[in-house]
Amino acid sequence: MEEKCHPLLRPLINIVEMIGAALGPDYEVLLHDVSSGEPLTLAAANSRLSGRDRNSPMSDFGRFLMESLEAEKVDYIANYPSEAANGRQMRSSVSLIRDEEGRLVGFLCVNYDMSRAKMLKDISDFLTKTHPIALGGMRVEKFTKAAGEDDLLEKARKKMGRPLEYLSSSERRECIKYLDEIGFFQLKGSVETLAKAVNKSRYTLYADLREVRKG
Repeated sequence: MEEKCHPLLRPLINIVEMIGAALGPDYEVLLHDVSSGEPLTLAAANSRLSGRDRNSPMSDFGRFLMESLEAEKVDYIANYPSEAANGRQMRSSVSLIRDEEGRLVGFLCVNYDMSRAKMLKDISDFLTKTHPIALGGMRVEKFTKAAGEDDLLEKARKKMGRPLEYLSSSERRECIKYLDEIGFFQLKGSVETLAKAVNKSRYTLYADLREVRKG
């Protein structure tokens, strides 16, 4: 093999296995020497994907790249569709390696087997596909969480019309009455939370709450 190998391609032989190992088993990597006009496969990694070996003929597209004037200025072609002999759908890329005078001497090819990716895509499509609701004029069902301290305090701020720390004594008791009516004080730690919001002590708020409930 080395006797027929073009010198520009010899350093790439060991790189083929490295690329195949780095990309993984779904990637086939091939290095072809076409400098003599008769293609020779110099190295292959994961070649089971296409079932090709050193004796396999060059593909029709490979022959086209070797012979066509249209391909003379092409350096590489990436991600074009291809198909293995067993019908396996692949995505291929090829780098056209030329010498100093621009003559084509080799191909470095990468073929990606899309089988597992297509399977994942089909699963993803199934798991993420939805159908709009056809009842009641609704399109999407929306779930809401139970009101927490922050939600109820925000309602109180809107009702009072300003930040709670600026309320007068009578306004504060009015606010506490409203919060008591909407269940704020049933929440754990509610008095401590309100004390921070109104900038008063817990004892002041407990006194206000007793007065509101008595009155």
